[in-house]
Amino acid sequence: MVFKGVIYMKLRSIIEKTSASIFGIFLIFALSSGAAYSQETTQGDAAAKTEDTTGDKAKDGWMTTDYKPYISTIKDLEKLSKEYSEFLLKRSVDEYSKGFDTLEDMQSETIRLTDIYKNTKYLNEKWYWQEVDRKNAQDRYLNRLKIEAKMKSVTYFTRAINTLDEVKSNELKNNDKFVDYKSKLFRIYVSVQYDLGNMKPCIPILERYITMRDENRKDIWAYKYLSSCYAVMEAMLDKSSKTNEEDVIFYKNKKNHSTLMAVELQYGVESPEYKEVQKIIQQDERKSQVINFQ
Repeated sequence: MVFKGVIYMKLRSIIEKTSASIFGIFLIFALSSGAAYSQETTQGDAAAKTEDTTGDKAKDGWMTTDYKPYISTIKDLEKLSKEYSEFLLKRSVDEYSKGFDTLEDMQSETIRLTDIYKNTKYLNEKWYWQEVDRKNAQDRYLNRLKIEAKMKSVTYFTRAINTLDEVKSNELKNNDKFVDYKSKLFRIYVSVQYDLGNMKPCIPILERYITMRDENRKDIWAYKYLSSCYAVMEAMLDKSSKTNEEDVIFYKNKKNHSTLMAVELQYGVESPEYKEVQKIIQQDERKSQVINFQ
């Protein structure tokens, strides 16, 4: 009996130690899991806060950074703003300045070369034909400089006009300074294109020019350029066998009207100059009517 009692006491001791060990392991596991969960929760909250901080633009739900409208109407409304129109005006002025600087550089260079040609002593020229050849070569070089500069400047002026035509703000378009600049741009564009022999593109610009304001409508040079441009178009169409006669008459009438306007503004309606030109135009129109009748 004593022996059985001893065995029972030892067995009970072993069971108690084993239970304590198992409880300790379970406690450690529970504490570890709690710490891991707490850390995960903390990291999740931090990530959420970071996302809120970096995604401020989308915090209300709209993410418009890469939005591209299928219908451009709403986007085009931005072009009506004064700020956008002022941006376009600045771009146009920049292009105009480039073209104007190109012409100024050309004029300075031609003046410099002309002065050199005039003051240089050509002692190697023994015959008159040598002098003639040399002057012709110099003239050709100066003309080439002028043409190249004018062609380059026209490119800038064309860009300036196209950019200016994109201006939509009525407040800006009705501004006197804006109209002054636009008129100046049109004048230099026409004069350079005319010098290059490009008459046709001058016509729509001149027609727009004289309708911009009363001051332009009374500009003598506008009608002088217009009459010449219309005359060139009339002559070109008249020589073509495929031309409709109505087109020739159209430009003839435009030419005559512009010519009369130029003479009227310069001399007056009651002047002998105006009456003489009016007589010539009437004869030209009657001649045209006789040819068409035949």
